[in-house]
Amino acid sequence: MKEARLPTIDDKLAPYGRLAKYWFPVAWSSDIVDKPHPVQLLGTPVVLWRYDGRVVAFYDLCIHRGTPLSLGRVSAQGELICAYHGWHYDSEGSCTWIPSRDPSRAIPPKARAHRFHAEERYGLVWVCLDSPDTDLPIFPPEIGSDEFYWRATNDDIWACNAARFVENMMDTSHFAWVHPGIFGTEDKPIVKPFDVYETDAGLHYECVEPIGHMVVPDGPHIRSYELTLPFMILFRTRQPDRSEIEVTWYVCSPLDSKTTRFFQFFLRNYDHPMAPETRRELIRTIQSQDRRMVEAQRPEELPLDLREELHLHGPDDVAVRYRKRLASLGIDWS
Repeated sequence: MKEARLPTIDDKLAPYGRLAKYWFPVAWSSDIVDKPHPVQLLGTPVVLWRYDGRVVAFYDLCIHRGTPLSLGRVSAQGELICAYHGWHYDSEGSCTWIPSRDPSRAIPPKARAHRFHAEERYGLVWVCLDSPDTDLPIFPPEIGSDEFYWRATNDDIWACNAARFVENMMDTSHFAWVHPGIFGTEDKPIVKPFDVYETDAGLHYECVEPIGHMVVPDGPHIRSYELTLPFMILFRTRQPDRSEIEVTWYVCSPLDSKTTRFFQFFLRNYDHPMAPETRRELIRTIQSQDRRMVEAQRPEELPLDLREELHLHGPDDVAVRYRKRLASLGIDWS
């Protein structure tokens, strides 16, 4: 019987299609200091470390005996040292020293770490596991505007598929049932028609939410949605005839097909009338309500064959367009 082999990087990435060519955030820049930092992306273990101030990303496995490189340390010269046999790797992935081997003997060319593309921007570390065919995403212009002086960030890991997460954030017909009294009420569940526009990057649409929590208590909201493929969603929220604006941006990183880490950015151009802790508790409540739903959905991976779930014209128009765009990326969760 042929012995089973460990899956290769190509094996791990095969189900994700073109997702491997996209940039995803995997850590806050401030988290990467003077020691190896393990993360996961698209089912692939990655180790991050700094060399001469730059973040380097390797496949988190030493080619010698399959030990995670993240168990090692960074030398004073800035090289990554495997914890098991002390192999040293430079920032390009080349093994520079095998301590147990006579130094007069050449190091085998195969003695290398597999390096991934890594960049830092907006306080995040971004990794691409294949040759990138997209640029790093452009942050919302509000990020660079002094007008939006109130700012906060958040991140979390949910036991759900990244596409399930994003589709929930795009959906408005669940408000009356999942967020009663916060974004909707069960006596007014009908979603008013709105136009959905295709863009090169994704989708754009705007709709009215019957209840919101900005300046006018329980007044209606107008929320603009911008989806950037594959897993980024931006909200701009305002109330009719008012200049106050809230910006919320979710940037999602699929750890694997059933686990998602998201990085969240909040911006406002006004001081919210709610007490800060009351506002924070409201946001925690909203997210826990959403989390309960998306972590319970089955199948866990978002079905990209439109025949697998029932879709309604009107309320599900955004979801149908999103699934079609994702399917074009060659994803096969199965």
